[in-house]
Amino acid sequence: MNSSKDIQVGLEMNESVKDGFQDMEYDPDLPRIVMNSTDKKVVSPRDSDALNFTIKVCKNWRIRIYKPLIPLKLVLFFWFGGGSFVAPFLTVYFKQRGITLSELSTFFILSPICQFMGTILSGVAADKIGRSKPVLVANLVLAIVFLSGILFIPRLNVPSCASQPINLKCHPQQFDRLITKTSCDVVEDIIEVNSCDVQCPENVTEHCDGQNLICEILAGSEMQRNFSLSIHVKGSYKARDRCYYNVSSMYHENATYSWCNVPHKMNCRVSCIVDSGVNCIDEGDNRDALLITTMALFILFQTAYSNCYRFMDVTSMALVKEHNSDFGHERFFSICGILVVSPIAGYLVDATTPKGMEKNYLAAFYLFMVTVLIILVVVYKLEVRINPPGKKMWRKATYLLKNPDVLSFTLVIFVLGTAFCFTKNFMFWYLEGMNTPSFLIGLIPAVSALYGLPFLLTSRWWVNKIGATQIFILGLLGYVVNSIGYSFLKDPWYALILEAMNIFTYHLLWVAVVLHSHELAPEGLTATVISTAGSIHYHIGKASGSSIGGFVMDAFNGRVAFRVMGIICLISAVLYAFYLYIRRTCFSSVLPAGPITDGQSNNVSTNRTSR
Repeated sequence: MNSSKDIQVGLEMNESVKDGFQDMEYDPDLPRIVMNSTDKKVVSPRDSDALNFTIKVCKNWRIRIYKPLIPLKLVLFFWFGGGSFVAPFLTVYFKQRGITLSELSTFFILSPICQFMGTILSGVAADKIGRSKPVLVANLVLAIVFLSGILFIPRLNVPSCASQPINLKCHPQQFDRLITKTSCDVVEDIIEVNSCDVQCPENVTEHCDGQNLICEILAGSEMQRNFSLSIHVKGSYKARDRCYYNVSSMYHENATYSWCNVPHKMNCRVSCIVDSGVNCIDEGDNRDALLITTMALFILFQTAYSNCYRFMDVTSMALVKEHNSDFGHERFFSICGILVVSPIAGYLVDATTPKGMEKNYLAAFYLFMVTVLIILVVVYKLEVRINPPGKKMWRKATYLLKNPDVLSFTLVIFVLGTAFCFTKNFMFWYLEGMNTPSFLIGLIPAVSALYGLPFLLTSRWWVNKIGATQIFILGLLGYVVNSIGYSFLKDPWYALILEAMNIFTYHLLWVAVVLHSHELAPEGLTATVISTAGSIHYHIGKASGSSIGGFVMDAFNGRVAFRVMGIICLISAVLYAFYLYIRRTCFSSVLPAGPITDGQSNNVSTNRTSR
């Protein structure tokens, strides 16, 4: 072992460490070929110091970053940082702009279907042209365009065609001034009300003097209920979610009445019904058009937004294989981006919001657009290998779907995605019911990310030591521990311990998923397979996880829902482990163990080359 120890976050490793990680096809004595979009460069491993940016931490420790992959690290840092906050802020922004919970639920029901189809089509397009970079750039541009369109849509006021209550009473300080309180949807100068009901204390008629409305009404007991008024208002002011209108005069049966013109405060209250739906049909039609436009833009944005994540994986994996790097090292910078950029967005929202006013979420969206523009500039400089265009893709895909390894992998990814989305959607709701401090709710994602950083730096060792399929089982078992732990949780602070399971359920898991997808993919279908795996996990899993979680939590409670999810993951882990055991002991000589070769796909293309 050399006395100098390197903390490796790029491509090159110390020779003592490299020996334990190198692929079987890698020979350090042979020249390495670094390919970009137009040429090939032969670089000797002995010249590796010229390709590394080295930072000396202390006497025996150095951080060495591989220069050709610095643009990729920047892209992942800014994308994961910007993408981590835009979706949550968009949800609360919609609520602020007048979209109801049921309407927002419709958005989220339709969105995964379009995201899944969009991801598959983008993957096929990337494989068809042999380039993932143009597809990534197109989705980044579309994400900005669709988000900008959402921000241009005006506020969607909730239509109020139904009758609303209105209350009249004397001003508490100015006894001769009558005010009425109702919703802020009433905008007419003359408010027609009906079904009025008077509520007064006993002996109030002793203070009657002059032509007072209350006195007239109380004089005829039959009029105490169900009478009509015309209320003329002049000026208004808002307090919280209600509006107060200053009443200038009232008309009842073609006569003008006063109310508060008595020496003693008339402590009476009149409750009526007002129909505030003037031009309601036209307003409703306009709102429906805006709502449909918002939904279409949101679904298109979500599709482009999720495609960017999938093609970050595809592009990262292509460069990792090209430069013999470690996918986990690149993911390390993704998590760093989340930890750094996301708090900045929250700070900007608070800093740009005037005191006492509604939150200014536009600041966060502008920050997201800036990060995407930075990414586009960096991606322009990113050199990604051009692969041969995919041929006979349908035949290869058909063969792929007949592979039991692929089918079992798909089912496992589906279950893992269901558990992931269930936990992500309902964990904080569950913790809120336990009166969890807001500080702890904000701390949990950060702690979860910190748990994964050291494992991402050593992910190659973990994947080589354990194996990708075994990590899938560990991911399922991690959800079992996580779910059962939350179901018995009494003190919410113990959630910080349970979040350690994210090492296996997210950080190492996704490294293993992308690597395994790359190994399973035949030549010309790499982008399609990797992006489809991500779409099954994050999109189809979102639909199933939300459905199962919502149904069980509504029918029973959160503890039961977590236990149900834990049982599902436990059964899946046992079945998948049993399949792997049977697969390796009984059918190892029959089923293909690695990537699909062209001999196995009826010689539809040339053999897959070493990367």
